[in-house]
Amino acid sequence: MTQSLSAGASALQSKFKSLSLAEPTFHIVLGSGFKDSLQNGIPESFKVKAELSFSDIPGIHPSTAPGHAGKLVILEHVASKKTGVVQVGRLHGYEGLEPREVIKPVMFTRELGASDYFLTNAAGGMDPKHQTGDVMIITDQINLSGKNPLSGENPTKADGTPWGPRFQDLTKLFDREWRSALKPALVAEKLNVHEGVYMGVAGPAFETPAEIRFFQTVGAHAVGMSTVWETVALKHTGARVCGISLISNIAAGLSGGADGEPEELDHFAILDACKASSTGILKGILNTVQKKFG
Repeated sequence: MTQSLSAGASALQSKFKSLSLAEPTFHIVLGSGFKDSLQNGIPESFKVKAELSFSDIPGIHPSTAPGHAGKLVILEHVASKKTGVVQVGRLHGYEGLEPREVIKPVMFTRELGASDYFLTNAAGGMDPKHQTGDVMIITDQINLSGKNPLSGENPTKADGTPWGPRFQDLTKLFDREWRSALKPALVAEKLNVHEGVYMGVAGPAFETPAEIRFFQTVGAHAVGMSTVWETVALKHTGARVCGISLISNIAAGLSGGADGEPEELDHFAILDACKASSTGILKGILNTVQKKFG
């Protein structure tokens, strides 16, 4: 890299250098319920080289959300020696953070030259075809959080040059090539795969049944409290983004209990529901990525 780096990116770069590793080409963000996927979700063609807590990297806020470990795992592809980062847990606006704080983990690897990003999340399914444990490859998104990471001065690199245009086009927000390549890899992991639109909201309260009906009316298929800020920021830099929602529950008001009343949602039950499918999702992503390495 010839451009200057932020303190966080520089610290991450130093770690790669100390391990004699090439700088990262890809970055995977593991959302709610995904942290256990590291145990069995990494193919033998990849090796874990190091782990860094968010606290080891200047500028990254500690993660406070249940189920989000808050660390970066550095992987090396054995055959090609290409490397990538698996971010275990993410930051959220509902933790009291602004969008530009939330996106720092992905922006630091972007400064180091990573070009391909896979953003996972746990989401409430709003499509009648969705079942708990299904996967939805995101084709588009609706940012209903009320905030945008591009607000304020146009984001710049550490050397002061703009990352992208003042008014970023979002027509092709999620990369079609990665979407097409990922789908058969997820099916091979025996996952039930859908495609659809992701709605990002502020949280931390779950949505009301009335809000879910509204979201369905405007064309959303799954809803969650993350992803939309990272996606916009990365698109602004020219990175290629692929989004994956694990349908961890059926959204509020769409499933009934034994008494006929809508079932209430519990965050910890949702984390448990994610475990089996999250391993298959991580494995599918890494198997897709390694095909690019040849």
